[in-house]
Formats: sequence, C-alpha cells, structure tokens
Amino acid sequence: MKQLKDYSIKELSTKVYDLINITSVEIGHKTDARTMVTLAKIFANDLVKENRFKNLYLQEVREAFRIGVRFGKDEPFLNIRTFYKWLYEHKKKIDDAYYQVHTLNKKPEEVPYYNKNLKLLK
Repeated sequence: MKQLKDYSIKELSTKVYDLINITSVEIGHKTDARTMVTLAKIFANDLVKENRFKNLYLQEVREAFRIGVRFGKDEPFLNIRTFYKWLYEHKKKIDDAYYQVHTLNKKPEEVPYYNKNLKLLK
C-alpha cells in the first residue's frame, strides 16, 4: 500500500476521479465530466500538499467517502468542502484508533479503524 504522498499527481487524480464518479452516482448527483475532472485535480493536489492528509492511504480516503455518503450529518454535495469534512471525520477515527492501540495498549484487532501497517498520522 502506498501513502497518498507517494502517488504522482496524475495517478492520484485518476484514482480520485474514479472515487468522485462513484460518489456522484451514490448521492444521485448528475454533473459533467469537466467538473468532476477539475474536482479530482484540486482534491488530489490537496491530498498531497496538506500535511494532515499526505500520510493517509487511498483506501482510507475511499472509506471516508463511503461513510460520509451514508452516515454524514449534512446533505452530501460534490465539492471540496464536503470532501474535507468527510476526511477530517474519518481521520479523527484513525488517529483515535492509533492512540488506543499505542497508548492505551488495546489489542489492534479489537480497535475499529486501526491498521497495523500505518504510521502515526500527522
């Protein structure tokens, strides 16, 4: 597994585009391809540049979107602000799982969202 910072912008943009496309279908939002490509490029750049996200894995971003679409508090929209909300919320869960295992000494298999392959996410 590669961390987000290990992807090229082009490769990550393609993967993020696929994620945005699937999310668009899941929330029943119809938009044109140009808008989705632009969103994907902007968000891919943010994922690599933002210190708080660059150590995440793509699977974690996918999971954040899945949970955000299904259980988010607000009406889901296809925009950068919504993507950030979903990712912030999911990252809190990941960081808390890391804390529970490494500080509170809980068993990794008992802690939801803990991935033993992960380093501390900053």
